[in-house]
This record gives sequence, C-alpha cells and structure tokens, in this order.
Amino acid sequence: MTKQNGDWKTELFRPSLRMSLIIGIGLALFQQLSGINTVIYYAPTIFKFAGFKSSGASILGAVGLGVVMLCFHVLAIFLLDRVGRKPLLLVGGAGQIAGLAILAAAFQFKQLSGFVGDIAVGGLVVYVACFAFGLGPVFWLIISEIYPLAVRGAAMSAATVANWGMNLVVAVTFLTLVKVLGHASTFLLYGVITVGAWCFIYKLVPETRGKTLEQIEEHWREVTLLEIAIP
Repeated sequence: MTKQNGDWKTELFRPSLRMSLIIGIGLALFQQLSGINTVIYYAPTIFKFAGFKSSGASILGAVGLGVVMLCFHVLAIFLLDRVGRKPLLLVGGAGQIAGLAILAAAFQFKQLSGFVGDIAVGGLVVYVACFAFGLGPVFWLIISEIYPLAVRGAAMSAATVANWGMNLVVAVTFLTLVKVLGHASTFLLYGVITVGAWCFIYKLVPETRGKTLEQIEEHWREVTLLEIAIP
C-alpha cells in the first residue's frame, strides 16, 4: 500500500502533469468564484433585493432559474461533441460576464428603479443559462479527460476538493460582501473574477474533443509552464 501511494504521488506531481493540475484546480476554483452557488443558494434573497415583495414570487423565480439550468444542461449534452469543450467554456464565460454586468447595472443605476426586477431577472437568466452549458458541466468533463488513468482518481479528487472548498467560502461570504460592498459591487466583483476565468480558459485550457487519452497525455509531455500557448 505504501509503495502504491508513493507511486501515484510521484506520478501526480511529475513536471509533465503540472500544467494539467493547474488547469483542473484553476477551473474548479473559477467555477465557484464566478458566484454560481450564491445565485443558486440565495436566489430568493436576490429576487427580494431586486424588489420582489412576495416570498412566493421570489421562490417561484428561484424555481424558474432551476428550470433554465436544467434546459441548458440538456443543450450542453448535444453541443459538447459538436462544438467542442473550449468553445462552450468561452461562450458560456462571456455570457456569464454579460449576465453579471446586467445584474450590477440593475442595482447600480437608481433611475432604473421601476425596472430593477425585470432587469435583474434578465441578468440572472442569462448568467444561469450560460453557466449551465459552459463552465458548469464542461468543468467536470474536462477534469475527467485531461489526466492519465494512473492518476485520474487522485487528480479529480484534488480538483473536487478545491471546488467544494471554494463553494463553501463563496457561499458564506456572499451576504457579507453585499453588506460591505453593496449589491452592484458584489456582482461586479464576480464579473471581474469571471473575466479572469475567461482569460485563464482562453490561454491554458486545451480542446479535448475527439482526442484519445494517449494524445492528451502526449500533449502534456510537450507543454511546460513556460510554453502556455495551446495549439
């Protein structure tokens, strides 16, 4: 057992897999730092922030977001092998940025007070829909494809721990951020982080559609930390 543990640890941290670990853990962190689970967990609260007085209406709005997410998850299933992983990540990330910008604008510009609810709903729908066909499902698929079989379990576990750890951090800090920064600045902060995620994806994440495990492993042998351009 000790020898086996040593073997997978040595394999996991060898230089040729360093970039794949960075990508897997980076995507795990960015998926949560984009703020998705604050929207899911606090959707009724966000609707109340936007002016929905009725608790029933706020809860119904949250259910509607869940339906949107389900529909676009199904869409992702049909697009993954037609469009590819990276294009969905990039288009979805751009859509998340747009949705967060709409949300921030809804809360920032007081002259829109009569329309804050409608604008906020529109921003939330755009944001959730784009997450549901992009960073949401594609992250889990990517981390199942970029690691060699010998270390896949350990590497995916590391990315999963990072994902859920950041989920906790983002969830418990949301209301504090709203109190300290205000509604608009909080969503703007998530938007800025998502811009960073988009750049990270564009620069580092490889396209894995149609590639065998052997081809992906060979890709990591050729890529180093100083050679980050992805063909």
